[in-house]
Amino acid sequence: MRSKAKQAAVLAGLAVVVACGGGGYSPTSPSGGSSNTPGTPTTPAANEVIATTSNTFSPSTLTVAKGTTVTFTFQGTQHNVNFANVAGAPSNIGNTANAGVQRLFATAGTFGYDCSLHSGMTGKVVVN
Repeated sequence: MRSKAKQAAVLAGLAVVVACGGGGYSPTSPSGGSSNTPGTPTTPAANEVIATTSNTFSPSTLTVAKGTTVTFTFQGTQHNVNFANVAGAPSNIGNTANAGVQRLFATAGTFGYDCSLHSGMTGKVVVN
């Protein structure tokens, strides 16, 4: 009888843990003006490009001063950033989701990029 009572107590404890959420994954918003919630409108912070869950870069064109660090914020969908092969372009950003990655734009010029995972997902950074 005691073993049945212990089993019942263990099962009741597990039920409480499951009912309370049990500590699953919950993404948080990266710093800046963006949100990881799918379908939520996104407003980029200054010097931020958001790779959205709707497979767009927002804004599609960002203009910054030479020497500016730009944060590429990746929402829930996995994206990457592949810069055109031009002098002064920063290094590419591999497949990323739910994170922000920074790149320094130290050279004046126009730096186009795309996400190779999503056809037509393109953008550019214009550096003055």
